[in-house]
Amino acid sequence: MRLWADEMEKRRILSEVALGNVPPDTIIKNGTLFNVFTREFIKNHSIWIKDGMIAYVGPDHDPLKDAKRQVIDAEGMVLLPGLIEGHTHLNRSGIEEFVKHVIPGGVTTVIMETIELGMIVGRRGIEYFVKGLDGQPIRFYYTLPPLCGLTQHEEVNAPAIEELLPLLKDPKCLGVGEIFWGNIFLDGKQGERVKELASLTLDLNKRVEGHTAGATGRKLQAYTCFGVSSDHEPITEEEVMERLRLGYWVMIREGSVRKELPGVKGVFNKKIDFRRLILVTDGMGPEEFIEEGYLDASLKTALRLGIPPEIAYQMVTINVAEHFHLDHLIGSLSPGKIADILIIPSVREFSPQLVMFEGKVIFKDGKVTVEPRKTTFPNYMFKTVSIADHTFSPRPNKGKVRVMELVTGLVTKEKIVDLEDPEESRDMVMLLALDRVGQGGEFMGLLKGLGLQRGAYGTTMSWDTIDMFVVGCDAHSMETVIGRLKEIGGGGVYAIGDEVVSEFPAPLCGMYSLKPMEILRAEIKKLEESLKRNGVRWEKPCLTIDTLGTPAIPHLRITHHGYVRLRDRAVLSVEV
Repeated sequence: MRLWADEMEKRRILSEVALGNVPPDTIIKNGTLFNVFTREFIKNHSIWIKDGMIAYVGPDHDPLKDAKRQVIDAEGMVLLPGLIEGHTHLNRSGIEEFVKHVIPGGVTTVIMETIELGMIVGRRGIEYFVKGLDGQPIRFYYTLPPLCGLTQHEEVNAPAIEELLPLLKDPKCLGVGEIFWGNIFLDGKQGERVKELASLTLDLNKRVEGHTAGATGRKLQAYTCFGVSSDHEPITEEEVMERLRLGYWVMIREGSVRKELPGVKGVFNKKIDFRRLILVTDGMGPEEFIEEGYLDASLKTALRLGIPPEIAYQMVTINVAEHFHLDHLIGSLSPGKIADILIIPSVREFSPQLVMFEGKVIFKDGKVTVEPRKTTFPNYMFKTVSIADHTFSPRPNKGKVRVMELVTGLVTKEKIVDLEDPEESRDMVMLLALDRVGQGGEFMGLLKGLGLQRGAYGTTMSWDTIDMFVVGCDAHSMETVIGRLKEIGGGGVYAIGDEVVSEFPAPLCGMYSLKPMEILRAEIKKLEESLKRNGVRWEKPCLTIDTLGTPAIPHLRITHHGYVRLRDRAVLSVEV
């Protein structure tokens, strides 16, 4: 009852400020205000702020005078709500570095996925991650990971539903994160677990976030029946429209994994309601953070492609807030809302000159004025690369074999290759999957189309699995990679023979590095350039290998038990 009374008193004070009976703490005056509800840019508007909340938005009037009040003159500039990132991952950096680098771009609220630590250390990993998000100088919400694996063996750390319930009831938890559509239809415990999680989430009036890559027609509609409300996977205009017509909030991805805006921009020429379109990154890597930016870079791309500014700004403010039931707090510059405010030079020039969070300036004159809260994690989360004794299976040299072939840098297919045909067997390397959380298990497959000509590369940064993946031209280089990954606690390593050529140490659960973003960028760049110099043809070699174990991308994937064909989840061997 006390909290309710405190909230009522805050609202009463705001109303007194609006009436002119109580002085505001801060006034932003003379700005052109973007009204997210009407899509108007309204000149000569002021915002009065009290205790971190907006009390008044409208034409310039003189409020009650107070010698302590701060006045910010925004003449000739545009006022926007703080940006809201609706779907993202840390993508190799730590929380503190992430915070430092999103603030200059105007992001004041982030909805964060939590799959990576959950996959490796289960509920405890999620809890520590959530603690790290709390108390930062920007606002974080999160979704619980469904931890969908290719097979049940990869879901060994998935918490029981009752273990997740306290987290799911947390006000900062907005629902369950991206459930891969194929997993919800699986028979047995694997499918039942995610169906139960989705149902519980809906019972708590929270969101079930979707992942529909490859689903169309009746399969998409059957998946939608489970209460899925959003999707960040559409890559064509037709896919965007199909999901909009089913009531989805469609998140258009423009980040490290894929950039979808050029392929779907025609949607904005249609005479439809755009209020269920959201712009997200799905994560930015250190290279993109330093060279491009974050959600601000995505927004600039939208504006450059000719998407009307009023629609683009809705996609990163009110649309996101409404989807996640947060519009009573954020997403608009209106009375009673939290004072998250950006000042930009003009309607079409998105370049934040000032960023305000809860009424306090956190970025001004090109400088971040706040420090991230330091985060800590227990020692055991830095010791998660536990490889049991293993022996390399001899590589077959005759007959027909089953091979994973790269169609793009992300998509693969199953191919039967005759090893006695020189053309068919060209450009093949060994592909080893090792259980790296200490339970044992390994599978040696073959990968075609990578292009690697010398040495071996290994990674523990595959977020949908508990496996380490090593691709290699020879067993000696592969052994060097495995040994080095164990020494540094995970990440990515490229070696030729005994020599480690380049590496990216990521010791936190084998997923994240806590070094400064600039160093991470340099390490990843060196690693990927080494792979490209030695034949790898794909634009992002590390991402290509990281995704070989995900159930999210068709058609053939790999685990330490064998290849997995996604259409029927059959576990397959190399032998035909």
